Amino acid sequence: MTDQANLERAYRRLLAWYPRKFRRENGEEILAVLMASAPPGQRRPGLAESADLICNGLWMRLRPSVPRSARTVRAAVRLMYAGAAVSTVNLIMLVAVIAVIRAHHAVLGHSLTAAQVSKFNALGITVWIVWSLIPIALWLWMALANGCGRNWARILSTVLFGFATLDLTGPFGTPGIRVSAVPVVFGPAVPVLTWLVGLAVVWLLWRPASAAFFKPPGHTRAQHQAQMADRAHQAQMAELARIRSTRGTVPA
Repeated sequence: MTDQANLERAYRRLLAWYPRKFRRENGEEILAVLMASAPPGQRRPGLAESADLICNGLWMRLRPSVPRSARTVRAAVRLMYAGAAVSTVNLIMLVAVIAVIRAHHAVLGHSLTAAQVSKFNALGITVWIVWSLIPIALWLWMALANGCGRNWARILSTVLFGFATLDLTGPFGTPGIRVSAVPVVFGPAVPVLTWLVGLAVVWLLWRPASAAFFKPPGHTRAQHQAQMADRAHQAQMAELARIRSTRGTVPA
C-alpha cells in the first residue's frame, strides 16, 4: 500500500470523530484539504494534528446547541461538563492510587504478596476504572440531551441526582479507596463537589425560565428547533473554515 493510501486511511479514521452529517456534507472536501497540505512522503498524521482533529470532532458532537435565549439551560449544560471534569479528576486520582499500590505492594496497612497484587489487579482495577468512567459518560450524555431540549433528559438528570444523593454517605468512611457506587479516594471532597454541581444543574433545569425550552408551545417549538439547527450549521461552517485556513486551500 502506498504512502498516500496509508495517509488517506488514517485521515478517514480521524474524521470519524466528527458528526456523521458533517462528514457526509464536508468530509471529502476536508480530506482533500488534509491530503493536499501533507508533505511528500508522509505516511500518517502527526500527533498534534491527530489530537486537533479528535478534539474538534468530539467538541462538535458534544457542544450544546442551546440558543442564547435559554440562559438557565446553557448554564446547566456548562455545569454538566464541569461535572464530567470533576469525575475525570477522580478517575485520575484512582489510577494514581492503584499505581502506587502496584508499585509498593502494600495496602490497608499490610504488605501484599506478588500473587495477591496480581489478583487484586485482575479483580479490582478493571471494575473500579469502568465504574469511574460511567459518571463521566452520564455527565456528557445528559449535557448533550438536555442541550437538545429533551424533556426526558431533564427528568433523568433529576433521578440520577437522587441516586447521587443516596450514595453521598459512602465516601465518609476510613481513608483510602472508599466504598460507594463510584470508587473515590482521599476524602469526600470530590463526591461533595460533584453533588453540589448536580444540585445546581437540577435547580437550573427546573427553573421557570427553562420550561419554555423543554416544552415550548406551538410555533415557539419550531422556532427553537430552527435556532438549534442554525447553531449547528454555524458550528459546522466554522470548523470547515478553520480546517481550510490552518491547512491551506486545495490547489486548483
